[in-house]
Amino acid sequence: MRKLAALSAMAVACIAGNALARPANVSLDFNGSGNTLAATGFDGAYNLNTSGFNVGGGRLTVTGLPGDTFGNYENDPDSAQNFFFANIDNSPQITVEANVRVSGLNSNFEGGGIWLGTDTDHYIRLSLFNNSFEGGIAVEALRENEDRWGGATPPGPGDDIVGRAIPNIATSPQASDIDAVLRLVRSGSTVQAFASINGGAFQQVGGAFTFTGFGSPGDPQGNGSNTQEGGLKVGVYALGGNSPDTTDAIFAFDSLTAVGTPEPASLSLLGVAGVLAFRRQRAR
Repeated sequence: MRKLAALSAMAVACIAGNALARPANVSLDFNGSGNTLAATGFDGAYNLNTSGFNVGGGRLTVTGLPGDTFGNYENDPDSAQNFFFANIDNSPQITVEANVRVSGLNSNFEGGGIWLGTDTDHYIRLSLFNNSFEGGIAVEALRENEDRWGGATPPGPGDDIVGRAIPNIATSPQASDIDAVLRLVRSGSTVQAFASINGGAFQQVGGAFTFTGFGSPGDPQGNGSNTQEGGLKVGVYALGGNSPDTTDAIFAFDSLTAVGTPEPASLSLLGVAGVLAFRRQRAR
């Protein structure tokens, strides 16, 4: 009977511990001040560079410093600077949204926006991006999952990097500021990307992106990879790419929210705890 009671208590403790470990929701309004990580409200940032961001006036303003999220396979972080993140529970349903004002987006392959993933090798990002192959300034959604690379161990299906875009939303050089609302919607094993530009209706950026098994223990990306990624994160970023242009693009975020639905597995754990407690009562 004591063992059953201990198991029941352990199940409840595991539920409580998991609930405390990572929040189901994230809400940042950037009301701090200064160029420290604490001022942003984020839990961390890959390659933090305090010269490239500032918090003030209800906005987190990030400049697109040199670097990108490509090129350093399974050895994080990549070269992208100020890739901010907040930890979040690995919920099956998550909606991430941010408001951002963009200016000076005039050099090829500069961009910035929001992201959802575990690190800079396993994520989906949604941004306003300067891309001469997409008619100047575009909205771009890109999913990178190095466990799906053909050279991974075991080999993936080869679709490790998948990108889609809404081309030519503004001319380059940028004539005026762009106000955008960026939204990522995770639903189980897929993620969809949406954007609203200057108060317009939301448009979907291509179709749904595969997000199979993302961040799940023992099956990090649904491909049986031998790598185990970190916990799920949401955040904002700005990239300067490898552009020699010294006039960096500026991304001023006035909010970031992420709303998740808790894993149903938690309910099953509660059920186990209840059954064990019931058996203990019957055994008296």
